[in-house]
Amino acid sequence: MAKTTTAIRFGPQEREWIQAYADFLGISFSQFIREAALEKLEDAIDVQDYLRAVEEDDGVRYTTDEIMRETLADK
Repeated sequence: MAKTTTAIRFGPQEREWIQAYADFLGISFSQFIREAALEKLEDAIDVQDYLRAVEEDDGVRYTTDEIMRETLADK
């Protein structure tokens, strides 16, 4: 995948903290920022999916035994 350059401005102390942690992890500053941003996006999508699932929940619950019986009955 082709990559583009994006500028993000950090204060000197912020840059130092991020760089120190990236060094600790053994990755580059850019890789750390990329992974952190994508993780944040994935977390937000997960929250949206969860909230949608809660809205659509009909309240029906099944015990493990009920699921096993249903599964075995299908065979």
